[in-house]
Order: sequence, then C-alpha cells, then structure tokens
Amino acid sequence: MKAIALYDLDRTVTVAPTFTPFLVHMAVRRGGWRLALLALWVLAMLGYKLGLYGRDGLKRFGLWLMVGREVRNQRLQPSIDAFVDQQIARNVRPGALEQIAKDQASDVLLVLVTAAPEIYASAMADRLGFAVCIATRHKRSADGALLAEIDGRNNYGAEKVQRAEAWLRESGLDRAELFITAYTDHASDAPILDFADEGVLVGRFAKPSARWQQVDWGR
Repeated sequence: MKAIALYDLDRTVTVAPTFTPFLVHMAVRRGGWRLALLALWVLAMLGYKLGLYGRDGLKRFGLWLMVGREVRNQRLQPSIDAFVDQQIARNVRPGALEQIAKDQASDVLLVLVTAAPEIYASAMADRLGFAVCIATRHKRSADGALLAEIDGRNNYGAEKVQRAEAWLRESGLDRAELFITAYTDHASDAPILDFADEGVLVGRFAKPSARWQQVDWGR
C-alpha cells in the first residue's frame, strides 16, 4: 500500500499560529500606518469568538484590512518571502522536522493540509519538503494576483476531508490502496483524523483521546 502523511500547519508543524503574525508582518512591511488598524483586527477576532460571523469572513477581513485587496503579487512577494524565512527559522517544531525526514526516508508522500492561506502556506510547504499543499485558496485577478477574497471555503474541519478527497481523485489515487496518517494539534480536526487510517494528535497540551495517538514534537 502507498503511504501518505497529511500534516496540519499551525501548532502542528509550527509552534505558534501563523495568520495574525502574517498580517502584522505585512502591515509593517507595507507601511507603518496599517499598524494603526491592528485594534480593528483585535475587535474582529473578538466578534468571531462571540459568534457574530465565521472564519471565512474573519480571514477575508483581516487580509483586506492589514494587507489590501491584493494579497500576493510581484510587489508583495519579497515581503511574503521574508515572512516564510522567519517562520522556517523560528517557528517550526524540531519533532515535526524529524518526522518529516523519517517520512521522506520511507518514501511517504507528504501533504500539507491547512486552513492557512495559500499566500504563504504553499511556500512553507515547498521549503519543508512537502510534495503537495492543500491550503485555503484565494480568488485571482486578471493578471494572476491573489485577492483577499477566499475561493470556495476556508480549509477547516470537514472541508479538509473534502479537499483531500478531491485531490486523491484528481491524482488518480484509490483510497482503498492507501495507508494515510494524519497529524494535527486539535480535536477540531476530528474529520481528517478519522478519515485517516491513523490519526495523531501533536503537542503536550492536546487533549488525549482513545481514538487517536498522541505525540509531543516539542518547541
């Protein structure tokens, strides 16, 4: 059977989340005046916690507020590259790097399945050695720039399974002929953990479950 490993990004491969740091990084690089809008982003996150709107709207608003209508283009790419460099250098769990290296040595197909936006998630996947990146997609302008508007849905929860299944079909892979392992830090990813043949919760603070294994990949 062919082995595939599905990895979450935030707090699984990385120690800390990446989205808000990305917004702040881009605001600083684009111009200090955008940092004055950070208070609005904090209020927006509070509104999300209160259930006033969903993750899709929150993510779209944050990108529009702190980055702009276009969130990846030729002019912005150097700032995005700098963010990816910082994350790879400072925010990747050593245990994640070890597991990725073990999987590569065993010819396991590595797939990053994350709610993080493709704006930077695809570059992080490439740098870390993943063959495939299934991230939150963004609409494109006529000249190919990525826009703040999400294309489809935020890649979270059950959406991860739907996107993974679509990728398997497009790749001509038969689920019955695969052994899939899924790594994530939180039980909110139960759909992808249960979709896999082996689900693994990552982190010492992840709530243990009889349904899945648990590992600590450290800081």
